[in-house]
Amino acid sequence: MSAPRVAFKTLWRRAVGRTPAEWVINLLVLLTLLWVLGSVLSWAVFSATPPWADAAVCEANTGACWPFLIEKTPLILFGTFPYDERWRALAVSGVLLCLSALTLFQAVSWRWQVLGWISGVVAFVVLMGGGVWGLSAVPDTQWNGLPVLLFLGTVSLAAALPVGLAMALCRHAQRAWLRVPATVVIETLRGIPMVAVLFFGVFVLPQLLGAFKPSAMHAALLVLVFFHAAYVAEDLRSGLQSVPRGQWESAQALGLSHAQIMRLVVLPQAIKSATPALTNTAIGGFKDTSLIVLVGLHDLLSTARMAFSEVEWQSYALEAYALVGVIFFVLNGAIARAGRRLEQRA
Repeated sequence: MSAPRVAFKTLWRRAVGRTPAEWVINLLVLLTLLWVLGSVLSWAVFSATPPWADAAVCEANTGACWPFLIEKTPLILFGTFPYDERWRALAVSGVLLCLSALTLFQAVSWRWQVLGWISGVVAFVVLMGGGVWGLSAVPDTQWNGLPVLLFLGTVSLAAALPVGLAMALCRHAQRAWLRVPATVVIETLRGIPMVAVLFFGVFVLPQLLGAFKPSAMHAALLVLVFFHAAYVAEDLRSGLQSVPRGQWESAQALGLSHAQIMRLVVLPQAIKSATPALTNTAIGGFKDTSLIVLVGLHDLLSTARMAFSEVEWQSYALEAYALVGVIFFVLNGAIARAGRRLEQRA
């Protein structure tokens, strides 16, 4: 049999299967995908009202009402933030997205990343809160939508990495006074639903702190940092355990101290092994940030509900959630791609 025929036969078997049962299953899957794709195209394109049309035309069509998004996208993105000051919310969103891209794709050194995140947090608080440099004050109850999602999602995950690393090293330590408390904290946070932890942080923690009551936004950020850090710690601990014992012994034979062994030999290998798990934790943690709506904070899901809460727009919830879904898909897709890139470079 000639080489081209062999190659074609191999490609055919990979595409349609080797047995009649596989052919039937693949055909059913293909037909299902075509049906779903056709339904989506019919709703989004062929039966939809174009963005430039009048919104009243939407009632006569069965597809998507894109004029709704033209009208309500600013509300979905920025919520009840004052209309004339929305440039501030847009600016901080751009800053956080740029910092996330620089960090995920390792475009600058870690020192510049730390400096950038500190500056980004300060810029967020100043621009969103105002009250200085001629900026009108805006209470954090009006911080809604995309800026809140990006702030709580990116900052909590960025801060969870060093906190999780410290927790993982403590749990991996030989000394019981380090290992036992770290184990208790990690297993407790991993064993309690995020919603329960958020309720504790937002409603109970301020009562326990007395005079030093944090706002709901700051309390939610603190809770998210430690909650994500517990999962990061377990990911890194699995990476530490994957490093062969011979690596430790070889480094000790060279006269390296424990700190040097951990920093130069063990941690680079552990982080490489844990990169897929860390990527998964980052994606899950970013999506779970939407649970803040349950404690009274307004992220994209909450502002999307605001957008179709008016009587004339109540039929277009799907369009609002489609926009939110696209935003999450793009952001989480970027995290996944950056994780694969880091794994290949490590």
